[in-house]
Amino acid sequence: MAHNTKSIELTCKLEAESLDKYRQLLPEKVEKIVESCSDTECYTHIDYDPIPSKAAVVVIIDKIREVLFPGYFSREKVDPVTLKYVIGQSVTTIFEMVSEQIINSIRHDCLKYSESCSDCVEQGQKICLDFLETIPEIRKTLATDVRATFEGDPAAKNYDEIVFSYPGIFAISVYRVAHTLYQLGVPLLPRIMTEYAHGETGIDIHNSLLDIRYSLFMLICRPTGVFQASPGCRAAPIP
Repeated sequence: MAHNTKSIELTCKLEAESLDKYRQLLPEKVEKIVESCSDTECYTHIDYDPIPSKAAVVVIIDKIREVLFPGYFSREKVDPVTLKYVIGQSVTTIFEMVSEQIINSIRHDCLKYSESCSDCVEQGQKICLDFLETIPEIRKTLATDVRATFEGDPAAKNYDEIVFSYPGIFAISVYRVAHTLYQLGVPLLPRIMTEYAHGETGIDIHNSLLDIRYSLFMLICRPTGVFQASPGCRAAPIP
């Protein structure tokens, strides 16, 4: 037993020494990576001004979906008593996060094209308020998307199933939000949103289909790839 204990201790010691030996080589690797960042042919963004964050966009999308479909994706229980509190809390978070990303997007464009950026903060916050103003209308449109999907899919059992689990509804939700921001003049951020949805679902929706007030039933028509009008696809006009 004592022999086994000593053997284990020796093995652990040798492993620790080996790990330490390799760790001592890390500074050299770090130095080479840092040096490569000065290569103009490689892409970096090393600046004091932040750029839009994809990680933040993912959180924002989840938070916006809580407001688009109250009670479905909220962490808290939502009932008639708590609805106003939950929505208020979510909207406050959305305003803070989205306005920050809009500001970063506008500032990034200003610096890229050597334009004046004196009112990026005010502009970003105003655009975010304008976006929040459109939420009720987006909700109405998405409700029609859900109903069209239900009517077009014989396998759908209920609306809850569609809202919770259908990738098409997730994609169209993100695309409608992104398209609204695009119409409000926000650069870069809408593209990050749509490419995230595209990567998650394989669904790519052309902007021209979002310009018209049509509900898109795309799950059956185009489970993957670019969604566009084609034989057999349904497009239900919004009343």
